[in-house]
Amino acid sequence: MRVHIETYGCAASQAESEIMAGILKISGFDIVLNEKDADVIIIQTCLVKQVTEQKILHRIKELKDKKLIITGCMPEVIKDKLESIAPNASLVSTHHIRKIARAVQMVLKNKKVEFIGDSSEIKLCLPRIRKNPVIDIVPISSGCSGACTYCAVKLAKGELFSYPKAKIIQEITESVRTGCKEVWLTSQDNASYGMDKYNESRLPDLINSIRRIPGNFMVRIGMMNPNNIKPILNDLIKAYSSKKIYKFVHIPVQSGNNEILKKMNRKYTIEEFIEIVNAFRQYERFTIWTDIIVGYPGESEEQFRDSMKLVQKCKFDWVNISRFAKREGTVAAKLPQLPTDIMKKRTSKLTNLVNNVALERNKEWIGWEGKILISEKGKRPGQWIGRNFAYKPVVIFKSGNLLGKIIDVKVTDAINTTLVGVHLKK
Repeated sequence: MRVHIETYGCAASQAESEIMAGILKISGFDIVLNEKDADVIIIQTCLVKQVTEQKILHRIKELKDKKLIITGCMPEVIKDKLESIAPNASLVSTHHIRKIARAVQMVLKNKKVEFIGDSSEIKLCLPRIRKNPVIDIVPISSGCSGACTYCAVKLAKGELFSYPKAKIIQEITESVRTGCKEVWLTSQDNASYGMDKYNESRLPDLINSIRRIPGNFMVRIGMMNPNNIKPILNDLIKAYSSKKIYKFVHIPVQSGNNEILKKMNRKYTIEEFIEIVNAFRQYERFTIWTDIIVGYPGESEEQFRDSMKLVQKCKFDWVNISRFAKREGTVAAKLPQLPTDIMKKRTSKLTNLVNNVALERNKEWIGWEGKILISEKGKRPGQWIGRNFAYKPVVIFKSGNLLGKIIDVKVTDAINTTLVGVHLKK
């Protein structure tokens, strides 16, 4: 029997799809790339952004008459909506992906399946079919210790549940042994790792253990919330000193205004956020990403300008911009919404600024020479994308299979999203 998996959303969502594919493969199913070849279709869903949600719901409508299983975050949060759109679809939530083979078997027998509700499922050391054979996406926890007023992910993932360090080390050790060159640590908030068990973050300790794993590989540490970084800042920066750790941080600020941050229940101030950014920048050449929500309910023009000023002050390497959209079940969904045209204008202004700042930052790398790890094949023939020590993407053209190789390059040009380089023969 053949199964097709479509994946939407973040790195954690992609990891779940890889695990489901692996479980199905060892259970005797074939994973196919084309939905038309499939006996069962799985849609791995995401709830972070409304635009993604609408895209997924439209896709579910198209497939509602197929043997369909909806997995990921949506089944936990918008079950009623899914049932109204695709009443015959089966539901397997993010907490129950280990049951995917059983679900497929039952769907093939024309039975409807519903595996939802909380479960302490550890998504490590499981069979996988990786989308990229050189990248191991490693979830280190599930859920969140926060309670942001706008976020639906907490409704799907639940409270923080940190995975055992020994399991994380085992997962990475085995993936490196079998050829992975890049490891992504992912969760809803990496900086909260261990807080559910020890009342303090154990992320620096985890990083120090990972960097002692034998092998030639690089680690990208995913998103971390500022309030949980602050107590571990010095130890975290020391942990980053290893050559195995990309000098990259993703710290979502969400707004440049303290009053809005308080309404969002973000639990830090702009001053504290800037202190964290400066600490990383003073230590070494870091790539710093952040997230900003435009048009949170009640956001004034002046408060929006504070977000613009923050981007100008901190000069982020990249900013993920989201226009506010109410998420079902959240506090912010009940608040009076700003007019769409105002949010569109603000989003356009911020996008232009972010692109200009990102280009300015990237141009600073022109002339740099050093090593990159090729982790991705480009869209054009002979095009490859690698990352330098600061996780900056460098595009080069070279014949042959370079995936997983480390090569020397010189950066010759830059655009706002990537650096352009040439291979240096040494």
